Amino acid sequence: MQTFADIAWLVLLDIVLLAGVLAIPLGLGGNFILLGAGLVVAIVTGFQTVGWIALVVAAVFVILGEVVEAVLGSLVAQKFGASRWGMLGAFAGGILGAIAGTAWIPLIGSLIGSFVGAAAGAVALELATGKDRDPGLRAGWGAFLGKVLSTAFKLAIGIGWAVFLVLRTH
Repeated sequence: MQTFADIAWLVLLDIVLLAGVLAIPLGLGGNFILLGAGLVVAIVTGFQTVGWIALVVAAVFVILGEVVEAVLGSLVAQKFGASRWGMLGAFAGGILGAIAGTAWIPLIGSLIGSFVGAAAGAVALELATGKDRDPGLRAGWGAFLGKVLSTAFKLAIGIGWAVFLVLRTH
C-alpha cells in the first residue's frame, strides 16, 4: 500500500510532467523541464527507476530537438524556394517573433509569434533581395510549415519521455 507521501510525490511528478509537455509548444524549454524531472526521479530512486543510460538518451533527444528546431524552419523554407536570405529571415524571424509574441500575449504569444515571425522573416528578406511576391510568400509558407514540423518533433520527444517516466514510476 502506498503512503500519502508516495501518492503526493507521484501527483507532483505528474504535474511537473504535464507542465513540461505543455511548455514545449510555447517555446518555454519544456523538454529541459522533463529531462530535469527524469534526473530528479533518478536521484531520488538511487538510479533504480531511471538509469544513466535513459538519462543520456533523453538528453541526446532533447538536444536533437533543439537543433532540429533551429534549422528545420530554414530548411523547409529552402525547399519552398527560399534563398539563403530567406532562410536567415525564417530563423531570425522565428526568434524575434517568439520574443515579440511573448510580450504581446504571455505564454501563447511565443507560439504564435514564432510561427508568424518565421514566415514573415522569410517573406521580408526574400522581398528585400528582389524576389517577387509569390516566391517570397512560398518561402514564408515553407518557413511556417518548418516551424510547425519542428514543434511537433519536439513535442513527440517530450511526450515520449513523459510517458516513459510515468510508466517507470507508476
